[in-house]
Amino acid sequence: PLSRYCNHQLIRGNRGYGDDKMNTTNNNTDTVNCTRNGDGEISPSLDFSNVDPSIHQAILIALHATKTHGIVIEGTSGSTGISLASLASPRGHGVIVVLPDDQSTQKSAFLKKLGCGVVVVKNCSISNPGHYVNVAKRVWELIEVERRYDAYYQKHVLREDCGSNSTLIKTPPKLLKAAFMNQFDNLANVVSHYTTTGPEIHSQLDGKVNAFVMSAGTGGTLVGVGGYLKEKWWENCRRKCQHQSTPPKIVLVDPPGSSLFNKVKYGVAYAPQQSERSLRRHRYDTLAEGIGLDRVTANFGLGCDEITWKTYSNSKCASFGNQIALRSNSCIKNGSTTVSNIFIPKSPTCKSKIVDDAIRVTDQQAVNMAHYLLRHEGLFVGSSTAMNIVGAMMVASRMEPGCNVVTVVCDGGQRHTSRFWNPDFVVGERGLVWPAEKDLEGNILELLDISHQI
Repeated sequence: PLSRYCNHQLIRGNRGYGDDKMNTTNNNTDTVNCTRNGDGEISPSLDFSNVDPSIHQAILIALHATKTHGIVIEGTSGSTGISLASLASPRGHGVIVVLPDDQSTQKSAFLKKLGCGVVVVKNCSISNPGHYVNVAKRVWELIEVERRYDAYYQKHVLREDCGSNSTLIKTPPKLLKAAFMNQFDNLANVVSHYTTTGPEIHSQLDGKVNAFVMSAGTGGTLVGVGGYLKEKWWENCRRKCQHQSTPPKIVLVDPPGSSLFNKVKYGVAYAPQQSERSLRRHRYDTLAEGIGLDRVTANFGLGCDEITWKTYSNSKCASFGNQIALRSNSCIKNGSTTVSNIFIPKSPTCKSKIVDDAIRVTDQQAVNMAHYLLRHEGLFVGSSTAMNIVGAMMVASRMEPGCNVVTVVCDGGQRHTSRFWNPDFVVGERGLVWPAEKDLEGNILELLDISHQI
């Protein structure tokens, strides 16, 4: 039903597991992978007096859960944490997830069922030490850097596992290993989409992708996929086998309160909600979860840099791959090509950024889109997915018929029933309108208030 209003192909596909993502194309893989002193026993001093009780409790849960001495730590709005837990827990690793308090209760409940230690903190600016990413890093420091939990682990975990007669040693060994995933600034994020998701989309659409449209949580998917698609377009130009006249348009979808829209449009990361007069310590600017930022992450920043595209036929170097390698000081493998040395072009080139444009989507548009999808498509989606599809509709409505507009269905509604799918919250707390059944029978473009753009 969506395509009949735009005359475009809106791509969708199979649901993945773990991060609850759906591929943008029909495919056969998921896009979603103590001491002794003489005869007397001396217990080590365990000083946790200045550790927040909720953090301490989460660490203890992870210490008792790990079978490998390894603990995975992440600050996340939920989906990444669920993915990590789905992968790490079966492998015997402990998991600690730090969440902001503007996320649905289903996410934290699911994480606890997976055996994670969960810490919920107030939503605030990244400059605040209490921001969920900063708290996650602090948890990593307590375990890996300051070694505050080595003695506890030796006395209360290993000793219990080995039996009460096991001997405790004066200086506990540094057995614990903690890994902070740091999804926002870890360029492994953008690399994974550059080397997997991007090629998959390109292959299954035979290289004809006119636009890739989605929101940004970390920016890794948007920039990684966008970089690959543009790189392949330029590569096909050099080979003179290009099927579309212009490179794919990469468009950011941004929710209220996020500063990324203005970063793409005007080069300044700013949102009206950040003004000195109206700025609040704890901000809840949007109903959407997991997307929109008040800062430019390392992953998203790659999409704002100018990339030099090679326009001559004898170049075998990947322009965007080189940019990633330069930033991460690593070697990126893309298919059979290894990108490690930075290439300095000496022939004609063209420069452009990965992210071409940005559009704003309101909370009300997202709510209307989600209800329309459930009514007409049978898709029960979350807030991020609803915003992505609204953005795709906006972009598609401005393009010529026959274009392929790709977006990502990245969250299901099952994790959003306490907020996004709760009329008391949507209407009572956010002041939005719950769509009536008769409203869902009309033209979706009119329901979204974008029919005037055609």
